[in-house]
Amino acid sequence: MLWNQTRDGAQVRYREAGEWLRSQRQYWRITQAELAEQAGNGDVSLTDGIEQGKLELPRFMHAAIARAFSLDRDALANNCEKRYGRETAAA
Repeated sequence: MLWNQTRDGAQVRYREAGEWLRSQRQYWRITQAELAEQAGNGDVSLTDGIEQGKLELPRFMHAAIARAFSLDRDALANNCEKRYGRETAAA
């Protein structure tokens, strides 16, 4: 699921996750374009949509996000599980 839906609490979780992503990206001084490039898609609108809480972090970006933020993949998977729910946690 990529689009934010109005199911119970989803908007709050998406917004919080987007804020987390933005804070990490800014901490590491990575632009949205650089993060999108590292994720292999180059789509700044996707990164922006995630940060605005409109989209969830897609699985294909998990490895790139973990590398960019020097996170262990398990730590990122746990964060995604907490923010979005089990169905989107990294494999």
